Amino acid sequence: MRTSGFPSRFSRRRLLQFGAVAGVGLVASCRRGPEPPQLRAARGLLPKPWSDQLPSPWTLSSQEAVTTDPEDEKQIGGDLHALNDGWLQGLPSDQLQLIQAPPLEQRLGAQAQRFLEQQGEQRAGMVLPVGVSPWVLLFRNGAEWAEAARAGWDVLLEPSLAGQVILPASPRWVIDLADRCGGDAALQRLRQQLLTMDDRRATNWLLKDKARVAVLPLQRCMSLLRRDPRLTAVIPDSGAPLHWTLLVRPKGTREPLPQAWVDAAWTSPLRRTLLLNGWRAPLSADVMESHRHGLPKPWRDLLLPPASLWERCWSLPPLTGEERLVLQDRWRASAP
Repeated sequence: MRTSGFPSRFSRRRLLQFGAVAGVGLVASCRRGPEPPQLRAARGLLPKPWSDQLPSPWTLSSQEAVTTDPEDEKQIGGDLHALNDGWLQGLPSDQLQLIQAPPLEQRLGAQAQRFLEQQGEQRAGMVLPVGVSPWVLLFRNGAEWAEAARAGWDVLLEPSLAGQVILPASPRWVIDLADRCGGDAALQRLRQQLLTMDDRRATNWLLKDKARVAVLPLQRCMSLLRRDPRLTAVIPDSGAPLHWTLLVRPKGTREPLPQAWVDAAWTSPLRRTLLLNGWRAPLSADVMESHRHGLPKPWRDLLLPPASLWERCWSLPPLTGEERLVLQDRWRASAP
């Protein structure tokens, strides 16, 4: 396994390329004349019930998922970018501008505020968290591991799961999880458990009986959970990493953020619809708790974890150059 995935380069192979091309593409948005404003997003990143409500004259441009291997330089441009948190550090601050949406920023809940604090004072004003989904353990016929899964992520180290675990294609993410299971010794053991690191095709592996458990954002699991009774999802009581959906404004655009569109996603009835699909508005726990009794009982604590559990969830902070090199060394040293 190559050691890409430590975000100093935008793609897990080509992060730096993104930043280099951004200077051309983002500035080009100033020269488009009468073209309508454009939102750019990886295909499938934004919930469809929300993206379908993007107001005119805005247009949505979807590319292949940037969580895998973006090779198309034409991805850069537009007036607004939606991306997940794993890609944020690859965007140079000098290619972004302030979000300038105080009414929305003031509504952010504690987890979103902590995420922004991690970005540093300068970057925090350039990023708007618009949705969040916890990473969960998605099991196929997983009854025998249910109790251990509820207790913690150490369930992935169970000998009976050897060779049947799928984790995200990010060494940095895997190292962070291993550190919560015991550090370097756990990292090597965790890698020995893997069938593959492939969050893009994880459900295919799972449904084809090649794996027993995959780790995925909840928003990618809910439709499968409703259709396939073999599948169960668990958020361990110790908490879970959070998968953020973010908006950023390229430096070259003069278009303001479409605040009413974001507000619609944060307001019922759309807020509840998105929550039912595993995508949670980044608002205070008290606001979101108002939906609890209206959620289907089988999914209630999955879609809306108790406040104490939600507080134990965490976001991965940006890495310094030195931290990135240390993690790269650890990754190489932990190879099975």
